[in-house]
Parts: sequence; structure tokens; C-alpha cells
Amino acid sequence: MSVPAPAPSTAYGRARSTRLRVTGSLPGPESTLPAFTPLRALSPVEVGPDAPAGMAERVAYGRLGSPLPYALQSDYARHDERVELPALELANGLMTATVLPTLGGRVWSLYDEARGRELLHVNPVLRFANFGLTDAWFAGGIEWNLGSTGHTSLSSRPMHAAVLPGAAGECGDVIRLWEWERTRDLVLQVDLWLRGDRLLASTRVVNPDPEPKPLYYWTNIAVPETSETRVLCPATHAWRTDYSGELRRVDVPHPDLTAVDISRPGASAMAADYFFEVAEQESRVIVAVESDGRGFAQTSTAALTGRKLFLWGSGPGGARWQEWLSGLDSAYAEIQAGVLPTQLEHTPLAGRAEVSWTEAFGAVDLAPSDVAGEYAAASGRAAAAVRIPELEDVHDHWRGEIADLSVDALVCTGSGWGHAELGLRGLDACPGAPALTFPEVDDASAVALAVLRGTSLDAGADRMPVPPVSDLWFDLLRQAPAHWWRDLALAVNHQLRGHLAAARAGYKASLAARPSAVAERGLALLADDVDSAVAHYARARSLDPDSRGLATEQLTLLICCGRPDHALQVIETLPDAVRRHGRTRLLEAVALTDADRADEARLIMDDVEVPDLAEGGLDLGDLWVRLHPDLPLPQRLDFRMHDDGARP
Repeated sequence: MSVPAPAPSTAYGRARSTRLRVTGSLPGPESTLPAFTPLRALSPVEVGPDAPAGMAERVAYGRLGSPLPYALQSDYARHDERVELPALELANGLMTATVLPTLGGRVWSLYDEARGRELLHVNPVLRFANFGLTDAWFAGGIEWNLGSTGHTSLSSRPMHAAVLPGAAGECGDVIRLWEWERTRDLVLQVDLWLRGDRLLASTRVVNPDPEPKPLYYWTNIAVPETSETRVLCPATHAWRTDYSGELRRVDVPHPDLTAVDISRPGASAMAADYFFEVAEQESRVIVAVESDGRGFAQTSTAALTGRKLFLWGSGPGGARWQEWLSGLDSAYAEIQAGVLPTQLEHTPLAGRAEVSWTEAFGAVDLAPSDVAGEYAAASGRAAAAVRIPELEDVHDHWRGEIADLSVDALVCTGSGWGHAELGLRGLDACPGAPALTFPEVDDASAVALAVLRGTSLDAGADRMPVPPVSDLWFDLLRQAPAHWWRDLALAVNHQLRGHLAAARAGYKASLAARPSAVAERGLALLADDVDSAVAHYARARSLDPDSRGLATEQLTLLICCGRPDHALQVIETLPDAVRRHGRTRLLEAVALTDADRADEARLIMDDVEVPDLAEGGLDLGDLWVRLHPDLPLPQRLDFRMHDDGARP
């Protein structure tokens, strides 16, 4: 049945391919080392007794045990050069959106032509840090997060993209982004289109399989933050997390002290997440405005139930992280929207089911007196100014008339895994989203296709040291003919599932057929004693001497086992590029400190810079305290996300 179109817009959106020139650098090759545990393991979460029905169960459900089958993206630097990125531009004379299909479909910029102002935090540098589920992540823009708690595995990877000319009727062209998200085997589709002075994102998540899957989705929006920024969301309470492991219900806007209003991000002392209680609202709205009333607004249809504010706080750690991610004088806050009340929750998405919603992003103009007023009144006026009563009808029109339109040609190609996964299932099209095209791509998925088709692995097996690990692929691999890569892939699957004896046997069988650093490293992880592990790491590095990941793991093992002198000997043998890396230099400083050579360690700490610092990590500060117990932590090393004596 045809769904009537919403009232026509006065501006026709046109999409075009372009190139975006930025300063920064791109990630290098993916790691060859399968990651069997999360980069940031979620600590047990304490949910307060006043939690709504089902929250504790949703917090305990669906936690991601590993980023596999994705490889880590840990090879990046902090040098600045001119980088040119493929981009898609969607403009209608009132609004211009710039989208980066090769970097997770991120909306890099949303420029309001009518008002002459940028609405998002446009990062002045393209700089990566260890914030993502698979490491590399960058700040800024609008990000589509499907997968599990944290920044999506797709964040720094290409998505399929196409332009649907005139698909939105009088609103014009549609930019479509889609990909097969492999940690959950869910399909993400985001259709972007302009309706007047609003960017619409009509999104659906499809479960192509008969069994239920854990669903997690959040849209992250980075907005500029000044000393005058105020974030408004009609709510009287929020659920707060502040890196303590506690999920606590607090009052909004004064969770602790009446003197601290968290609607003003700069007033908070330390970083925290505030998940606003908005489930009972007729529509969901969150805005970030300046004292003059000008700002950014997001609203959505009812299916996107959650709203969140993430603030860095005014402490030295928050300021340092902002400088690390975006450079000097480029502060931002994040306002977010998700399918559940908090980002610590997952909910089952039934087999062969889908969930969808439409978001609207754009400018908001409030009276300065409204922005300065009491929080509840200011939030109410903001909601009234932003609310789009017909948005549900717009979404129904998209779902009935646009969502299933086929594309003629891709303007950007994502991974080949959607094609491989459909082939594994014996399907020509994705159940629930048959119009989405998943082409065969000459990437690592070609190895999986060779297994699926029963063709030779000899030509391409080196291209995929991190194999697929779903139950479907595991079953197929067990039926495949003997081959060194097949044995390696089975060993990884067994190790992930805790079948340690089978994993050890698989690595040994693979090595017997052909030596490889990945198999030696697997045996190092499974070794019963330190000496055996060190020996396997040594053999692995001899096979892949330029692997920084192998060096980091071996050095970390030696330091943790109380062998700093041995670690320093290993460092002497590393190639220059590996030895000069900031992570290696930090490990060297730790080893020197443990070996009672503090003066040499202090020299390293004078100028060390570690590109892959992790959010919440305190290793730099901890080492400084050991080396300088009587000196304060320098600002350049202060990345503390929380402090036991301070509250946001």
C-alpha cells in the first residue's frame, strides 16, 4: 500500500560526490593478531534499586566478549599531513551535509546556509585515538553506532554508499549508507535526506537470521562547547555513569550540589555520562545552545527512546583529552540518542525482525532569556521549538516509499562481508532488506568465499590472519579440507570459545604445515609458563619482526612477570620504527623503572607521546607518580577521566 507523502518541502536536495581535504593522518594496516578480549572490558555494573523494570537484565545481557571477527586498527600516528577523503555532499540551499563514506558514514559537517553557521563540532584535525571497539576512532560530527557498548567497529571503516536521485520526492535526493556489522551479524541502513532546513536520517537495523541477536544502537553527535553552552532535554532525572561502575539515578540538572548545573557542561568537574529519563515523552528532543539562543537540535520518532549528554568536565584530564583529540581551543560535548535508556543495555532483536526510526538534525533559535531561565522551563521551550509533530508520518512515508528502493550504482564500496555472509546462508538478498546490494569485493572476504566455494586457499590466505568466528563459519571451517590457514582459523575459533586444548592442537597443526607469526602468538597466549610464552613470542617476532603488536604483547608479559631486564634486552633488538613508537617507549620507561634505572626512565617521560592511549587509561600518570612522587602530574600527561574526591 502506498503511504502518502508528507507535506512538500520548498527546497530540493541534490547529492554529489566530492573530495574533502583535511589535516591529519589515516590509520595504517589492520592488526594481524586476533583480539580475544575487549580492548576495554566492561566492569560489573551496579544498578541502583530504583531502576525501572528490566534495566538490570538488559545491562547483564548481550555484552560483547571480543571485537572478533574484526581486526584491531591500532596502527596510526599523530603527524599532520594533507589528507584527501572521498565525500558525499547533500545540499538544498538551506542546509549542506558532508558525509564520509569511507569512515563509517560519519556526517563530518552540517552547515546551515540560511543562518550562516556550522552546527556540528568539525574537528580541525583528523586524529585517531584508542576509543573504538576495534581501537581507531576520531572525534566530531554525527556517528552511527551499531554493535555494543562503545564506538562502533564500523567507525573507521568504509560503508557501502549510493545516491538515490529524487527518491525523497520534492525533498530531492537520498544518500544511502549500509553495511553488514559482523560482531552481531546485523545489517545497518541509514538514508540521509534534506527536508527544508533539517537533515533527516532514516535508519533501520535488520536481523537476517532466525535467532534473536543483542541490539545496541546510539547516534553520537559532537557539538561545539563554550563556557556558555547549555544542553537542554526535558527530564527531571538521569542515569549517571562516571567510570566508577555505578549506574545511579540522579536529579537533573543538579545531581549533587545545587551550585553545579550539569546542563552547562563546563560547570562539571569530571567526565560523566548522563542518560536522561525521557521514555514517557511524546517526542524525544535534545538541544545544545549558546547564551544567545542559537544552537543545534536533535529529535526523532518514538523508536529511538534514549537521550544522553556526555561531558568532558572542566578538570585537567577532560581538557587534555579534548586537546589530544581535536587540538587547542576546539572543545566539544556529545549529545546522543539510542534505542534503550542507557548505553550499558542491550535488548533482543527477534529473528528476521527489524527496527527503524527517523531522526531530524538542524538549528534551533531560542530567546536568550529562555536559555538563561530555570532548567525545566528552558527545556520545555526548547522542546516546543524543535518538536516536529509530523515526523512519525515522515518516517512512515520513508518506510513505505523509500527504504526498499534499489540502487543503480555504488559511489563507495564497503566490505565484501555482506556478500560472503549471504552466500554462507545460501541467500541472494538480505532478508528484511532485499534491496540492499552487497557486492563481492576483493578484500579479506575473498578468503572466506574460497572456503565457501571449495576453491584453493593458497593464493590469498595470507590476506586474512583474523578469520570469521560465527557459529556458521566455524561449522563450515570444520568441514573444509586440511590447509595451514584452515587449521589456524579453527584454532582461533576454538580459543575464542574456551576450547584451549583444541586451539593448541590447531596452532601446532598449522605450524607444521607452514610457520606463521599468528600461530606462534596463539601458542604464546596458551602457554602454561612464562618461559614457553616468551619463546613462542620470540619465534613469532622472527617471522614478523615489524609487528608492533607482537612486541607490545611480549614486553608487557615480561614486565608483568617481573623480568624488566629481559624486556630491555628485547627492546634493543626491535626495528627502529617499532622501538621509536610511543607505546614501546612507554613500556621501556616502565621496564627501566622496574630495573631501578629511574633516571633513564625520566628522560623518556620528558617527551613521550603514545598515539594509542585509551579512554580512562592512567598508565602515564601512574608511571609519573612512581618516578616523581613529590611532583604534581604535568598537564600533558593528565588524562584522568575521574577523581575519587570529585563529583561532576
